[in-house]
Amino acid sequence: MSAFRFEDFIAPNENTIILIGNKRLRAFDSIQNGYQAVLHISKDRGKSYQELTLPEQNVLWLYPSQDYSIFEAQAVLAYNSKKNSMYLLDHKSLKVAKIDEYDSEADISYYNFNGKYAVYSHNKALKLVNLLNREEEYPLPYELNNRSFWVTADDTLLILDAKQLIRYDPKNNTQTVIQQLHNDYDVLVYEDGEYFFTKFNTSKGGGTYYNSKEELLYTFEKGDRNRYYRYKNFACDYKLTSALYPIFRYSYDYGKTWFEQKFTGFFSASRPIGFYKDKFIIFHASFHDKPEPENRGGRILIGEFEK
Repeated sequence: MSAFRFEDFIAPNENTIILIGNKRLRAFDSIQNGYQAVLHISKDRGKSYQELTLPEQNVLWLYPSQDYSIFEAQAVLAYNSKKNSMYLLDHKSLKVAKIDEYDSEADISYYNFNGKYAVYSHNKALKLVNLLNREEEYPLPYELNNRSFWVTADDTLLILDAKQLIRYDPKNNTQTVIQQLHNDYDVLVYEDGEYFFTKFNTSKGGGTYYNSKEELLYTFEKGDRNRYYRYKNFACDYKLTSALYPIFRYSYDYGKTWFEQKFTGFFSASRPIGFYKDKFIIFHASFHDKPEPENRGGRILIGEFEK
């Protein structure tokens, strides 16, 4: 049994890779029981890792920006009660600061983190909070609970409201319609300064994806979201097409033209576990061409995409 159990693998920038999860304490000390929450952080694209430990038993999730990440950890207390803690991670110094703690059953969440501000929700009451100083905060309209929106790089909110795209400034409590839309959409997507629209097909599953000009980019079927990774015009199809070894395809034009990569020597159970934009893939690999059994599994590899 492995000493570590990782829940997710995240690449916030070109050189930083973060693994979140926990470690089994007995694997390191025979008199200890239980688990301890850990982050394993590489600042050299996987060549070396530094371990950060936390008092909780597990890290539930992590949301990155370029320079900071927020993450939630959970502690199991007496009578199986649970307490959650929210943390801020500085990618440069690797310092961790606790932002908040609360009962796991409390209706509290942090989301839409842009590297400085995040939306804080408590019993549906929303506010925009500066997590770097934890003093600056602005109330947000209750109606946002029923809207698709994002906190953008300039600290304003981009809101999808029926056939309008609205920019809302919480610091001045002002809003401006920046685009009248021709169609209704279900979800607004915002990444690296660009926004996109998604419309779901409720009868068949799947849906369609549009750019900011409402031009169709691609259509996805039910189940495709678990099969594809997409970043802007880049797509990686990681459905296994061989029973012998993994074969993955990737495209830089929304799937019109595909490049293929065969991982011969790998077990078919090998799989991608993370990506950084359209630059590289994080891969969990096991090998059938290694002579020694101890060399056949449990490897995390980094692979760059070639155009």
